[in-house]
Amino acid sequence: MRFVTHRILVIVSIILFFACSEKEVKMYQSTEESLPSVSREFVNNLEYLGVVLDRPDYYTWGTSVVQGEDGKFHMFACQWNTKHGFSAWSVESEVNYFKADKPEGPYQFVKTILSARPGGNKEGEWNQYTAHNPEVKIIDGKYVLTYISYPEKGAISDGKIGMKIAKNPEGSWQDVGMIMQKSSEPGYPSYKSLRGTDNNSLIKYHDKYYLFFMYNPRNVPMKKNIGSNHDNTSLGVAVANNLEGPYIEQVGSAFASPAGKKVEDLCAFVNADGIVSATMCDNFGMYSADGGIYMEMDLGHFERTGEVLMVPKSIAWETRPKLFPNQDFSKGKTVYGANKFERPKIIKVDGVPSYMFLPSGFNAKGNPWTVLHGFKIHKKKQK
Repeated sequence: MRFVTHRILVIVSIILFFACSEKEVKMYQSTEESLPSVSREFVNNLEYLGVVLDRPDYYTWGTSVVQGEDGKFHMFACQWNTKHGFSAWSVESEVNYFKADKPEGPYQFVKTILSARPGGNKEGEWNQYTAHNPEVKIIDGKYVLTYISYPEKGAISDGKIGMKIAKNPEGSWQDVGMIMQKSSEPGYPSYKSLRGTDNNSLIKYHDKYYLFFMYNPRNVPMKKNIGSNHDNTSLGVAVANNLEGPYIEQVGSAFASPAGKKVEDLCAFVNADGIVSATMCDNFGMYSADGGIYMEMDLGHFERTGEVLMVPKSIAWETRPKLFPNQDFSKGKTVYGANKFERPKIIKVDGVPSYMFLPSGFNAKGNPWTVLHGFKIHKKKQK
């Protein structure tokens, strides 16, 4: 009897070991050697339009534009006054609403939708500080705004995602509350994430709601000189049967960056072929350092498992000197980071991805604030 019991315990232990190993593999499936080769199709189909939004004395960073039922284009931009300094984004960012007749603008300021104290500056609120990375989609006939916020100053490791809903872009906005935060349970990608859950992007696909987010597991061992090369921020996703949630985190990463690499600032959307897609920053050069990546969902994996797994398909953009080798940047000013684009957002026109807007930390005119740039996305060239 003891022998049988011992064998049962051994078998159970082996099953549990392989189950845990499988979960670990799902979470950290990428290595530099396993990365697929990519094309230049996305970046080759871009046409630069110039500066789309330039608001003096304000940093303009992540923006989101949606075409309304009125045919106009409604922009939601996170901005904060330059008097605070760029690094104050995690405390002083607010969501401002602009409107234009055409997707490329000009955009006119209407009003502030979310202040830098979305939780009313009340201690203990999940969203006491900042309203950042706004994204607005029309889902189920409603304007759905998601954003990130923090419960304390400097609490970058505790970033959380909130939602607001409105019948029209000017409001009023119904507060749904917090819909996503890092997992308190081991075995999920966001568990102990050093950036919480941020860079939100929401889509509806096959009658379910998919909330993409970024997390940082610090997969790479830390050294004395803590630097960006020890940040392997990756892509997670949470799924809900209803728009307002609850959102349940997928056990497997949607895309796990290789050690020492990083993706960031995603924008998820359904492309013209009906495939879940995303653009995001390629910070440490899996394909193009300080450029961007375009990814698509692995349909076969989704059909077999129901899990979202994103696969790199194309370079999405490159640094400004690479994209514009003949431009003179000598009179410009570095406000933040490098001479590159970040925070991509896709704009659909009549349901088709048609534009991509991105801010840059480099101001080519030498002004001490950041501005928003626009690209036209041309249709795929026929082979």
